[in-house]
Amino acid sequence: MKKYLDEILVFALGASVYFSALVVNDAWDNRSKLYGFGLLLVLYFLLRFILNTKCTKSIICFLIIAAGLYEVGLGLLQLYGFESSNHGLFRLTGTFFNPGPYAGFLSLVAPVSLWFLFKTNNEVKNKNSSNILKFFNVLTIIKIICGITFVIILLVLPATMSRAAWLAAIAGCLIVIYKHYESKLHLAEFYQSYKKKLYTILCCTIIVIVIALAGIYFLKKDSADGRLLTWKISLKTVVKHPLGVGLGNFSGAYGDEQAAYFASGKASETEEYVAGNPEYGFNEYLQILVESGVVAFILFIVIAFRAVKALSKHNAGLAGSLMALLVFAAFSYPFSLWEFLIMLVVLLAMKHTDNTDNRRFQLFKKSALISLISVIGVLIIYRLYPVYQANKSYKKISIYYHSGLFKEVIEVYNPLYRHLNDNTQFLFEYGRSLSMSERYEESNAVLQRATKISCDPMFYNIMGNNYKALKDIDKAEASYLKAAYIVPNRLYPWYLLMKLYSETGQTEKALKTAKTVLTKEPKVHSKAIEEMRTEAEKLKVQNES
Repeated sequence: MKKYLDEILVFALGASVYFSALVVNDAWDNRSKLYGFGLLLVLYFLLRFILNTKCTKSIICFLIIAAGLYEVGLGLLQLYGFESSNHGLFRLTGTFFNPGPYAGFLSLVAPVSLWFLFKTNNEVKNKNSSNILKFFNVLTIIKIICGITFVIILLVLPATMSRAAWLAAIAGCLIVIYKHYESKLHLAEFYQSYKKKLYTILCCTIIVIVIALAGIYFLKKDSADGRLLTWKISLKTVVKHPLGVGLGNFSGAYGDEQAAYFASGKASETEEYVAGNPEYGFNEYLQILVESGVVAFILFIVIAFRAVKALSKHNAGLAGSLMALLVFAAFSYPFSLWEFLIMLVVLLAMKHTDNTDNRRFQLFKKSALISLISVIGVLIIYRLYPVYQANKSYKKISIYYHSGLFKEVIEVYNPLYRHLNDNTQFLFEYGRSLSMSERYEESNAVLQRATKISCDPMFYNIMGNNYKALKDIDKAEASYLKAAYIVPNRLYPWYLLMKLYSETGQTEKALKTAKTVLTKEPKVHSKAIEEMRTEAEKLKVQNES
């Protein structure tokens, strides 16, 4: 049983995620997430039983370095204006859509590059002099490639302004450095010889770390405060849902909890100012807790810890890369991107040496198991294919929505709804088109589905407009209030609420809400805000006169 402990843990993790999603919660419609997670499990077991060899580990290291070299090269071209980025506000994105994931990926490459630099040095020293010239030429090429990659990463990372990536790269490289010098460090003797000095060094190190963390915090203070609020609300959600809210339902459950928190009046002005409507938890461990519950969280931590420990014995580069990913996951959203998920699965699957597994399974049993896993993978892909096709069609026909042809949108979106009802952008466009075509009840059905997987207050704003058109004033008010409390620094929900009160003769409430529109400090100023405030001022003057 101990031989198969890692496989059992991963299987248990998968079972706990699906139990939370399908039994405890009604997350059946989140098919992209559910099927995607299934494919990751299939990939893990296939890698474990087929490709887990020392040669495979070396190939993976080279692929990681090659990908990193390409990314840093592209990043430099973007930084100096020779290539365009994938985001209008940032010059440096690599192949990603913003600097955050790009920096996170580079932090995964840095430990592998550093490990190869150390490894090639050791191998040169161990070769016979007769073969040294031929061997040295090969190693020189490898060292140059790894050295260039590592140095450019050090130069590019600061330009990304990603604090999470900086910490991740440091953590990953520290593992590589420690493992490289481990045999030379006689820790027990060193401790006894420099016992008193170590306390001084430790205190100084702690002070430096505290100062560095404070500097990182104040570097982008509003962003850091926003992350702290996100984590706070996420923890509140975990307390209410210890078994999770279901895979893919994080944002919807988060919105409910954040709205309740701001409605309670316990929030500070700073929290109101930095509040947003996040799609992710900006901490993958908290997101696992929220979506899949405490059991899945514990299993993932155990699996990750065992993987780092096992990899560090055989391949410090991959161990450092996995540690960098785990550190980055504590401050960002890498597990929401396929590039990082595949990296995670590959690194977890590579945690053992090869020979034991080859002796462990007889050929027939191993072939049967691989065949079974492959069949499951094919079935999942078969079920995902209609979703893939629907997404392709959606990208082509979304031009109808952007052209304002709402009736045509309804006609072409309707067949896609059953496949794309976990795509928030599609749901917004479809729901708004139904609303603009005065099909209010159908619109609310679509938008209600969207609120399960998103905390975007615009869904509630449109629902409020629909209820208002249907003369259901109480539900319209509730929808506007929900939108207002999810992100209280946005004035639009308060403005809609003010108009609702004014048009339904609730003068006292209208004046109170108008005061909110006039006095609340928005996070982003715009011409639309000035227009809303002008209308609020007119309403106030009219009622005073």
